[in-house]
Amino acid sequence: MADKIINLFNANCCGEIGDVIVEGDINLEGDSLLEQSNYLFQDNSLRNFLLNEPRGGVFKHFNLIVPPKDKKAAAGFIIMEPEDNPPMSGSNSICVATVLLEKNLIKMTEPVTDFFLEAPGGLIKIKAHCENKKVKSVEIQNLPSFVDQLDVKLNTPNFGSLNVSTVFGGDSFLICDASDFDLSIQPENAKKFVEIAQAIIPLANKQLGFHHPSLTSLNYISFCQFIEPVVVNAEGNKEGKNTVCIRPGKLDRSPCGTGTSARLALMREKNEINLNETFISKSIIGSLFESTIVDEFMSNNKNMVTPTITGSAFITGKQELYLSKNDPFPKGYRLNDTWPQY
Repeated sequence: MADKIINLFNANCCGEIGDVIVEGDINLEGDSLLEQSNYLFQDNSLRNFLLNEPRGGVFKHFNLIVPPKDKKAAAGFIIMEPEDNPPMSGSNSICVATVLLEKNLIKMTEPVTDFFLEAPGGLIKIKAHCENKKVKSVEIQNLPSFVDQLDVKLNTPNFGSLNVSTVFGGDSFLICDASDFDLSIQPENAKKFVEIAQAIIPLANKQLGFHHPSLTSLNYISFCQFIEPVVVNAEGNKEGKNTVCIRPGKLDRSPCGTGTSARLALMREKNEINLNETFISKSIIGSLFESTIVDEFMSNNKNMVTPTITGSAFITGKQELYLSKNDPFPKGYRLNDTWPQY
């Protein structure tokens, strides 16, 4: 008989895994979701159980459904990624919304269900388009996004002096041009992008750092986003390809909701996009998010934008995870053949 059982639904958004935990014997401490997220990260026992082999892997993300602290929210969720518990994730929030609605944990109203989710970083407005008891797409209104440092120099031993920006889109990003490395964003270049990100992110944290006016613990750059130039597609919309490296060394399979939000903030700062103008964000595997900026305002001497991201998630399975007293790997394990080391 198992001593611990965790029930979850397997889901992915635009190819990026975002499993959703709906039941389990899990200890949480903290007065806010951010404090609870930090507790899980520091305690690390649940993260090890889920993310390490043999139950997990570097490609896995988990979302723990918790009671919200904000009365506006229908549910709260805490995101657990391989090396981080981020304050927000676009693809994961779309997975969470889809699971909660399709599994009747939140009442579905067709054709549109409006509600709020609470992430550790704050409230997320959800607009789910539903048909025949299925979620067709989810629009999320993300956290206010902004440019921290615009067009600054990053000195590297292998790539020379790079022109980069540091941006918040729900998490902290270093954004650089893929062309600076003579690479196009194609699946065959995935490992090269990971190797570059592993080389330059520590340099960026040492030379540039990151500052968020309210999430003061986010004083570092989490992710590296490589971008290609914006083009106008056949429908007349602006479209851009990106790929985001997630620690310790894997690429986001989706166009990355927080990464897309960061890119929108950067585009707005450079006057490359208008309010309410559609931008199509395309991933390394060709999956798409539709996005726009619905509002902008000044706060803490920063131009803040409010992005929306629209994408689809799919439930692919249901799991019960067990831990027995005689399990030889209660904390799991990592090997660097699949779990890269910085």
